[in-house]
Formats: sequence, structure tokens, C-alpha cells
Amino acid sequence: MKKLFIIFLIMLFFACKKDNCGEIIDKVVEGNTNILVIRFDEGGGTGQGDFNGELVADIEVSNEIFLNFSEGEIYCVE
Repeated sequence: MKKLFIIFLIMLFFACKKDNCGEIIDKVVEGNTNILVIRFDEGGGTGQGDFNGELVADIEVSNEIFLNFSEGEIYCVE
């Protein structure tokens, strides 16, 4: 339940942004749930006290979407 809440918050956050697309870096099946692991930015460490790490999120998707996308492709959260 906690994981779904976090996923919802991440999706809500990205729904407000124009740049809500990222590279699929992994595909996971947990029970009956299909999850795409997406990297939303290039990241790259820290600089001058600012955090510039990559942003990675687990996005629950339908079986159709899960089967139509592969690792390395770009997926946009609606």
C-alpha cells in the first residue's frame, strides 16, 4: 500500500511537469502487477552543494503497455 502511495505521488508530481518522459531501465512483474522502472533525467552526481542525482521511479502500467515497450525505450507518464 505504501509503495502504491509513493508511486501515486511521483505520478502526480510528473503530471504537473511538461517533461514527464524517461528511459525504461528495467521491467518488473510482481504478482499481477507490471512495473516499468524509468529514469527521468540523466543525473550525474553533485555540484556546488546542489543535488543533481538521477531521478528513477517505478510506474505501474497495464499489461498491454508492458508488452509494447522494451528496456531502453522512452516512456511518457500521462
